[in-house]
Amino acid sequence: MIRRGMVAVAAFALLTLPVSARAATYFVDASRGDDANSGATAAEAWKTLAKANKAVAPGDTVTVRQGVYAGSVIAPEKSGTADARITYAAYEGELPEVTGGESGSIVNLRDKSYVTVQGLKIHSPTEHDWTVNLSGAACTNNRIVNCDVSDPEGYVCITIADGASYNEVVGCTVHDTGHADEQSGDCIVMNSGAHHNTIARNKCYNGCHSQIMALKGSHSNIIIDNECYSTDPEWAGAGINLPLGADNTVVYGNRIHDLGFITDQKCAIQIDSARNSIHHNMIYNVGAFGISPQSYEFRGTAQSSEGNVIANNTIYRTGRQGLFFVSKGESFSKANRILNNIIVAGDSTWYDKSARIMVFDTYHLAKPVTPGAWFDNVFKNNVFFHESAGESDMVLYSFKTGTKSWSMSELEKEFPGTFAGNLEADPRFVDAARGVFVLERESPALGAGMDAGLPFEGKAPDIGAAGNRPRDVNEGR
Repeated sequence: MIRRGMVAVAAFALLTLPVSARAATYFVDASRGDDANSGATAAEAWKTLAKANKAVAPGDTVTVRQGVYAGSVIAPEKSGTADARITYAAYEGELPEVTGGESGSIVNLRDKSYVTVQGLKIHSPTEHDWTVNLSGAACTNNRIVNCDVSDPEGYVCITIADGASYNEVVGCTVHDTGHADEQSGDCIVMNSGAHHNTIARNKCYNGCHSQIMALKGSHSNIIIDNECYSTDPEWAGAGINLPLGADNTVVYGNRIHDLGFITDQKCAIQIDSARNSIHHNMIYNVGAFGISPQSYEFRGTAQSSEGNVIANNTIYRTGRQGLFFVSKGESFSKANRILNNIIVAGDSTWYDKSARIMVFDTYHLAKPVTPGAWFDNVFKNNVFFHESAGESDMVLYSFKTGTKSWSMSELEKEFPGTFAGNLEADPRFVDAARGVFVLERESPALGAGMDAGLPFEGKAPDIGAAGNRPRDVNEGR
């Protein structure tokens, strides 16, 4: 005989089992499945993702078999939990393609949390607004992992927006978006208050406007160890762009190259925001500028590049200036610290001056200033390499009534509070022609930096991006 109390205890134990103990694995197969099946095995797979979207609960996994899921969308009706994520994953060794979508998206996780999408090809043959949509204040802790995402006729491949937070885009290939007119097409965008999201170890290429961008109050995000480039000069937009309140963002260990050829204004990294940490990035073969702090009014909103730390970056032979500071109207690029960077001059000219290391542009300020008004920016312990040592127009200052230029040694003598400890020397890379910017043993940049608040070994950090990293991302790819 079973006592009533024993039944109650057994029922209570069943109710309190972890969600993962009751988690299910479902199968979807576009070629051989049927939505009338149970979905519980590969032989009983469903045909559509729509069926899976309705069925999944916290802890469940949807295994997606090879095939083209046309007119489909990944949009679970429920969220997962911290202990029981919902996962959509490609079957091992296969690359299913999800295409079509609805309401402007193919993956729609608006206001959903703890969902993983992994190993899928997500492709739009027609125009979409946001191919992968992570948006809304309740959109948190989602992961897009090892996916191939493209949208050749669209605007943004992956968007994290409207207060979405703690989401991750990791190990993805995100590419080919825009209209080749330079005004549309971004691979990954954090927009409208998105915060504490991580963009890591992705390959982003052929974004016509930019490869990665944060804007409109999107703050405290991490952009780390991505490769940003183009394979087509017609789609070679900017690298990483931080306008309109993209404050307190870390841009770290990214490799940015072969960009900026649509116009001569595209930057590898553009900073129109405050208190960001831009460090250990490698920039080369960029048609326009390397790193550019910019301050101006955009559509009625003032934005200023202020209080940023730009440290331990390597900028090699950009088409225009390695550093380009811009102040316009009543907005000033100010109080930025430029420390421990290597900047090697490019081969082009600007205003018929070979100011190939840096331009400090105040021409469009509402109230004119005179050369030498540096707005509390400081330039310390950098290596500047010009093809001519002591070149008198290494740094050019543009202002209302003309231009003025200096060599670095002249600047250090005239403005010692702004320029100090900078070297004019060949940094001596192992093989810059192949994109290997590791320093030779005899490099003057070894141990010649200053403490910028970043990890380093020895008595002082190396200058440039090659040293002082917790892991090596410096070899050519």
